[in-house]
Amino acid sequence: MSPVSSQSWALPEIAATVEEFLSAAKECEAAIEVIDLPEAHHGYETQDPTDTFRAGLRTAMHAVLAHLRE
Repeated sequence: MSPVSSQSWALPEIAATVEEFLSAAKECEAAIEVIDLPEAHHGYETQDPTDTFRAGLRTAMHAVLAHLRE
C-alpha cells in the first residue's frame, strides 16, 4: 500500500475520507495501490492530459484490468 499525504489532496474533506479509507483497508490487510497525481484537477484526463497524467491513468487502467483477469 502506498501512503497518501493529506497535502496531496486539494480539499481537506476529501483528504480525510481518503485517509479513513486507507486506514480501514490496512486494518483488513486489503491490497491497495494508490496512484497519486497531486497536480491533477477534476477532469484532468480530458481537459489537459499531460504525459504525467496519461501515465497515471494508464497505470490505473492496467491495474484494474489485471485484477479483473485474476
